[in-house]
Amino acid sequence: MAKPLVLSYWNVNRPVTGGLRRVTALLEALGPDLVLCQPEPAHPVYETAAYRTNWTRAGGGGINRGLFHFFLPEPARAAREAWRRVRPGLIVHTSIWTFWPLRRAGTPMVLDAHDALGAAMTGRYGRRHPFTLLVRAWERRVARRVDRLFVCSDVDRAYFAREYGVSEDRLSVVPNGVHVRPPAEGPLPAGWEGRLAGKTVLFFMGKPAYQPNAQGLQFLRDTVLPELERRQPGRFCVVACGGEARPGMAHPALHFAGVVSDEELQAFIRRADLCLSPTFSGSGTRLKILEWLAAGKAVISTPKGAEGLGAVPSRDLVEAEGRDFAAAILSLAEAPDRVRALGRAGADFVRQRYDWSSSSQPLWREGMRRWLDPRQTG
Repeated sequence: MAKPLVLSYWNVNRPVTGGLRRVTALLEALGPDLVLCQPEPAHPVYETAAYRTNWTRAGGGGINRGLFHFFLPEPARAAREAWRRVRPGLIVHTSIWTFWPLRRAGTPMVLDAHDALGAAMTGRYGRRHPFTLLVRAWERRVARRVDRLFVCSDVDRAYFAREYGVSEDRLSVVPNGVHVRPPAEGPLPAGWEGRLAGKTVLFFMGKPAYQPNAQGLQFLRDTVLPELERRQPGRFCVVACGGEARPGMAHPALHFAGVVSDEELQAFIRRADLCLSPTFSGSGTRLKILEWLAAGKAVISTPKGAEGLGAVPSRDLVEAEGRDFAAAILSLAEAPDRVRALGRAGADFVRQRYDWSSSSQPLWREGMRRWLDPRQTG
């Protein structure tokens, strides 16, 4: 049985973002006998065709230059050499941006779409912006070429069918998920206990360089924290994990923890009183909300942040528009019984619908079964 070849423009060795966690879960669903083509260094578990690149994730105008790794000579060459050596039975694309070097390979292909990127760029820049037009054209080309397209919500499935004419029989919803397990115990990083002592801690997670996260952090800094400080001076602080503060993000009640280990991340989540998803743009579903709910935390999200999850507002989490966000925080901060009830309901919701091992991973395997194990197809 031929191995699958998985292409990633991320290095997935440390799954510190929602996208990396989804790729990691996809690799687990495929099993250990695969070849992974990704930036150096090699993966500690999977056979790896690693490539070098000098491009960082950051880019001008908020555009991640890492998207274009596979258009560069060395990554493209690494992908082609891996294809010639492995002769895979299936090519698995983890993004539309991995398609270029093997677009004419003649091997069956699937795409796991973390989001509907054309919809995200339309919301960010407008439908006629040159980068939006580029993304939509490329996304259309890839979506129409692959043999199966996995999306993470019914919202994204409808988008690919409507905008690009992808037939329903080639579309499969594989929701984002979490590994539902008891949270790891461990202390906060050195110095943080003192910084957070006596505070009501509001937790935010995401790379500050990613535009929807930057927009959410700016909203917290400019709108939410001033209102909280006016109403209850000195009580609240926001802890943001996922990257360093960007220029102009400073606020005395906004603390950046940078990129942290999984153990440190779990410690921050345990310490949080409320978890916040002030999301106003983007597509796909917010895996971080599922992680917070799985940890039994009360979550406040904008409707856009909770889009596609199917969580019941006021039962599983609290939805609040931007103008009501600070008021929702203040209300929950004075209602510990409701916070605990939300935590219990949210955790039950995730266990029932979003456990990687029992929900999403079997859907991937079933969707790729005809290529991974042709003997089982009828």
